[in-house]
Amino acid sequence: MSIWSIIKADYLTNENAAKNWSFVLMLVFMGISIINLSHAADAKVKKIVKLNREVKALRSEYVELKARVIKQKMVTNVYRRLKNDGFILPKQQPVKITFKE
Repeated sequence: MSIWSIIKADYLTNENAAKNWSFVLMLVFMGISIINLSHAADAKVKKIVKLNREVKALRSEYVELKARVIKQKMVTNVYRRLKNDGFILPKQQPVKITFKE
């Protein structure tokens, strides 16, 4: 088989063309499948990157809100908010009462 016969695609028009056509169609199908799988993998990678960014943003927001809640739960901040309602801080620590059975 010469290069010229390959360029002219004589292998697709001779008497054994049925085998050659099935091989060519199989190669085309495999190529399309590989391209499709490649695009699907790229789409999944993009989705993973997007979700990782969202997780980082939500984690940052969680840490910020948790720090704010801890700050608001401090005794001095609670006292400052309740001072206008007439609450005062006790001078003594509370006493723990235990019972023996």
